[in-house]
Amino acid sequence: MYYNHYSENVPGDLAAGPFSATTINTNLFTNGQPLFTLANPFAAAGTPGTLSLRAVAPNLRNSPVQQYTLSLERELTRDLGVRVSYIGSHGSQLVYRRDVNQPLASTVAFNNARRPYPIFGTINYADNGANMLYSGLQTQVQRRFTHGLMFNSTWTWAKEISDADEIDDFELGYTIEDSYNRRRDRGNVYSVPRHQWINQALYDLPFGKGPILGGWQANLLLNFSTGNWYTPVLSGPDPTNTRQTTLRPDIITPTIAMPRTLSKWYDPASFGTPANGLWGNAGRGIIEGPGYILFNFGLQKTVRLEKWGAIQLLANFQNILNHVNYGEPTGGGSPLQSWVTVNNGNAGKITSTAVFPPAGSPRTGQLALRWNF
Repeated sequence: MYYNHYSENVPGDLAAGPFSATTINTNLFTNGQPLFTLANPFAAAGTPGTLSLRAVAPNLRNSPVQQYTLSLERELTRDLGVRVSYIGSHGSQLVYRRDVNQPLASTVAFNNARRPYPIFGTINYADNGANMLYSGLQTQVQRRFTHGLMFNSTWTWAKEISDADEIDDFELGYTIEDSYNRRRDRGNVYSVPRHQWINQALYDLPFGKGPILGGWQANLLLNFSTGNWYTPVLSGPDPTNTRQTTLRPDIITPTIAMPRTLSKWYDPASFGTPANGLWGNAGRGIIEGPGYILFNFGLQKTVRLEKWGAIQLLANFQNILNHVNYGEPTGGGSPLQSWVTVNNGNAGKITSTAVFPPAGSPRTGQLALRWNF
């Protein structure tokens, strides 16, 4: 079992007792009387809710995470073995944020009087209570370096679900949509792809011996990965009448159509605006983004000198096939990382390469000369 820790960012939010706020107002005078005073720092009568707050639970706890694993290993030959593992972890009392001053969704138009604390606006409150569960099946085949060959191949199937995600504040999580129903935000974690296959190899090329034919070695890295998970959101309408203008839509088709092209990775027509007074039925992390293929290759030639050590000539290439890996389908805008706006003309479009730098870069090569002595 492990416990997470907090940096100085969290105590900084607690320094204001524990509420903190930043606001800039122009203090107007009417008949010699100021609009704001130290005794009345809020808006004048008739305009409540202009002051929003951030807050952290005064007894915020370190979140416990339990990790567990079970592995079975089998030696196939003297130098070749296979391992199958189950890897799991469970986190509880994770930090998440909610607006404790959010009115209930209703068909009644928004009015600040519907808030629990009408003189305030949003009160973004960080507290314990969220959960996560990770399950992974990992298979590995490994050959130790012998007879000039070494390789390692690992395939992982993984699924992590949680009702909080580190897509906004890396310590305090992000603000859930419906402050009264945290389980609505339970879904796939953005950065955990379903499948990953990682391969590495090192091979002494059997061209022969001597200064010309001998001393050649090749190395490669070949990785495959499925994509991250994205959450559809609407920008603009507020069918819940809670003054929330970025919220999840309804899914209005039997399944989400996924053409998986640059111009339409997913079909925005699969989503619609919820009925008045209701939250959308779309979950979090329901759109699987593009995966990537990465093939790196290197070649090395070693010339041994009797009294002067060895000279090595190296040629290394990243993305040697110059394969284009699609980026995030956020052409319609992304208010937060992993969110995709589905109700504008560019929804579903991909306009960049993969966010993982080695996969998103074009082919690059490096030549080197090394003298070992």
